[in-house]
Amino acid sequence: MTATLDDTEIARLFRHGSVATITNWLNQRGYRNAFAGGLIVVNPHLRMAGRARTIRFVPARPDLAELWTDRETNPHRKAVEHIGAGEVLVADAGGNAEGGVYGDIMTARLQARGAAGLVVDGAVRDAWQIKDIDLAVYTRHVDAAAIQRAVMAVEMDGIVTCKGVAVRPGDWVVGDPDGIVVVPAALGEAAAQYAAEHEDLETYLRERVLGGAPLSEAYPPNDEVRAAYRARYPGRPAH
Repeated sequence: MTATLDDTEIARLFRHGSVATITNWLNQRGYRNAFAGGLIVVNPHLRMAGRARTIRFVPARPDLAELWTDRETNPHRKAVEHIGAGEVLVADAGGNAEGGVYGDIMTARLQARGAAGLVVDGAVRDAWQIKDIDLAVYTRHVDAAAIQRAVMAVEMDGIVTCKGVAVRPGDWVVGDPDGIVVVPAALGEAAAQYAAEHEDLETYLRERVLGGAPLSEAYPPNDEVRAAYRARYPGRPAH
């Protein structure tokens, strides 16, 4: 299917929707392992949606340091300096909890470059300072030790794993306080449109329930409820 929306609009629609709705939509299409739950949401007031850029870490060993001639060619720093505006850096550290792979300075640099977020299947440090940075950050662990204690970066822009979910560069990564969900690139536009439209419907249903309607008259919506929704919001689909 040819995309009709640009990435900026797709990201906006994703942020209007919810991770729960997107996860369910993907489940119905056979993607039953797209939600990465159990992550610490460092900035729960921020929503996240962007294309994935990836980096992979392995357990540290002295001789691997010889792979990089200087700090700037090391993927650890290079990934930060090459992140694109609106992209989400997904770091596969194998769930390691013994050294923070990113702290407040590198996170600040990601924000300055216009990144949409950072997801770490491992640990970050300086979490209390990261809370003051305008960047959505999700992590499996928080650990004050430096990265050198535990892991080292070896590869950028490959397929990685995050909390058991495969992440391919270019996938959409969407986050809210529930966690993150990974949407294959080819499904991004359709998923975003559905998520935003369904959120509007669920907001209406929630208003009915808060107003006293029993579940039998609101959720799941029957034809009468959908008709009432369309009458109140002409032109909106009633998914």
